[in-house]
Amino acid sequence: MINGINLEALGAYKNTVEQDPKNGMYSGGIKATWLGGTKVGVETNALQLGDEKIPHSFSFVIDEPEQLLGEHSSPTPQDYLLGGLSGCMMVTFVAMASIKGIELEGVSLEIKSTLDLQGFLGINETSPVGYDAVEYCFTVEGNGTEQDFKEIADQVIQFSPNYATVSNKVKMISSLVVNPTMVKN
Repeated sequence: MINGINLEALGAYKNTVEQDPKNGMYSGGIKATWLGGTKVGVETNALQLGDEKIPHSFSFVIDEPEQLLGEHSSPTPQDYLLGGLSGCMMVTFVAMASIKGIELEGVSLEIKSTLDLQGFLGINETSPVGYDAVEYCFTVEGNGTEQDFKEIADQVIQFSPNYATVSNKVKMISSLVVNPTMVKN
């Protein structure tokens, strides 16, 4: 055990995936419900890891600041997006440091980005609707060398699922269900 990571359990899990790749298949999701105004309630679904169904019942609320017609009562959708990105990148960083036998005293990750809301508002068609760039910086303390930490940061880019999802084009598959009793004719 190093940095709170059980390397023996990690190795055993890696072995089960090598023996049967379906054990490495992870599925999950959420259900979002409009709560009025700019508030959205989110509930997590159970997770599926290989053949194992894992209960996973959490909920949170998303809102916007008052300037964007919200009540500023909860983090924004962008906060959750960047928070999910940072969480995955941090777990990957700590796991990779642990595998190298590096004891960490502290790690922080700062992520910054800017949205040009002209795109969202349809004011300027040349303005991107989403983030154009995301900047991030790890600050780390531990018994590794600067080269060790650079290699670990490179491994985050290579192995963090959320980093890959955000930095690569991901296929979005949409569908729509309209409740026929609620549709105006």
